[in-house]
Amino acid sequence: MSQNRRELEDGSGKTVLEDGSVVGRFKVEYLASGGMSHVYKGVAHGETFVLKEVSAGNTKEVPALISEKNLLERLNHPGVVAYHSFFNENGYYYLVLEFVKGEPLSECFKPDKQPTPEAVAEWGVQLCEIFDYLHVQNPPVIYRDLKAENILLTWDGKIKLIDFGIARLHKGERKKDTELMGSPATASPEHYGGAETDARSDIFTLGATLYELLSGGRRKKLGAFQFAPITEFNPAVSPELEKVLVKATQFKPMDRYQSAVEMRDALLKVLGRKIPPRKVRSRRAGDRGGKSRWLLVSLFLLLIGGAIGFFGYKEYQKTQSPFYKGPVPSQGTYEESLQADIFSAGDVDGRAAVMLGEDIGLFAVTGWKEGTPEMRAKKLAQRLNAMYHQACLPCGGTGLEPYDIKIGRHKDSGEVVVFYAHMHGPEIHWGPELLATVDMNQAEALGVTPRFVAGYWRDLVRDTVNLSRGFDVQESVLGPELSRALLEARDQLRNQTDQLKNLRSVVKEVTGKESLRMRDIFLEVPDRKPKADNFPPVEGYEPLTI
Repeated sequence: MSQNRRELEDGSGKTVLEDGSVVGRFKVEYLASGGMSHVYKGVAHGETFVLKEVSAGNTKEVPALISEKNLLERLNHPGVVAYHSFFNENGYYYLVLEFVKGEPLSECFKPDKQPTPEAVAEWGVQLCEIFDYLHVQNPPVIYRDLKAENILLTWDGKIKLIDFGIARLHKGERKKDTELMGSPATASPEHYGGAETDARSDIFTLGATLYELLSGGRRKKLGAFQFAPITEFNPAVSPELEKVLVKATQFKPMDRYQSAVEMRDALLKVLGRKIPPRKVRSRRAGDRGGKSRWLLVSLFLLLIGGAIGFFGYKEYQKTQSPFYKGPVPSQGTYEESLQADIFSAGDVDGRAAVMLGEDIGLFAVTGWKEGTPEMRAKKLAQRLNAMYHQACLPCGGTGLEPYDIKIGRHKDSGEVVVFYAHMHGPEIHWGPELLATVDMNQAEALGVTPRFVAGYWRDLVRDTVNLSRGFDVQESVLGPELSRALLEARDQLRNQTDQLKNLRSVVKEVTGKESLRMRDIFLEVPDRKPKADNFPPVEGYEPLTI
């Protein structure tokens, strides 16, 4: 099937897939374009999905799409659109989501579809319960962009929240948000840099959204963040419901409802419905005994966490390449990652390989059950790129840390392999995934044993990951000139481009001779004994004895 693109008629110069095109396994039909993506309806094997498309060349929107994917992947609530999958193809990223049959609440702005105050209050109850679910996540998820367009009403009267493009995790460390985001009609004062957005910011946007639904989308031109009495637009609104809106949209966060549950209970009271019992929280305001217990628990966890951190650091040291002088930090690496995809698939002298950009070979790929060497190389490059950009909330790093690339023995075949597994102690978070197999014939052709080949290829990937994040790796297997040049290239590429497609054009410190051997660097194995990876049990793999 074709994948032709057509230019939109809005004068933006942007292009979208023509209806009937196939991307991934989805036959798509264009639906709409938003500020951050193009949206399609996609059908695969009789099932319908929504695909959000972002150009890989957009250095701002790609991280936002990946962030949305990371958030939705960890959420599971009937009021939140469900995540399905994520992939990239032909220079575009695609986030695949649940297809919801319904219409956005912005349809209520039409004069003939004005909802009753009771209906709006009921929607508010459902939204409060969705926000309560988001806000009690650890860390809390702040939606930040509630508006009628982002709320779908299903055929059975249920509310579904979509578009988590600017939602974020709340860490409580910032004095204000790093970027000013949100919809002008419903954004809170914190959205404009007054403070960091938190759960109470979502309360403001919820109150403002309910106001818009009751007023038919009309607002008087008053001062910033001021609302005329809702009864000026809708006399049917009761004084009790108006009080809820007024409290929710107070300028100061401390004057609003302090939780979504508190606002939900106020709306239930307006509707004359029974307020369910409050769930017991681990901390309750005014409970001195609760505070004391929490303090003791926190102290205990701090001590345990410190011990785990210390011993985890020792274990981390053991996993490093023998060419390192000391460990490379594994925390905070997500923000150091380039927004680019650094891995690609290529051909080196007839061998399928995973590459750094287009020019540097990292390891050779052989065929496996699921396809040819070329197909596997492409799949593995995509997988490594996805993990490189994947934030790991439990460890504070990413899904692709240096110690995630390991060497071992494949239990079924007995062959020496390089594989990927992101682990926290004995627990495997992502993987394992076979990257490369080194058989005896291949190793003999390179003049070393399979262990030497696997260890070298592992260290090439480890060094590449660290150098791409700006960590200066001493005695890197990539060599001093190339390592230094890559560090300099990284600083240029981080701000000037989104893809590492041709490193030769930016790695200016590399000599001509060095440049010519970049592609087959993984085939020149140094005669230095590799270091073993000692890892907890991993299904299908076992450590090597070196």
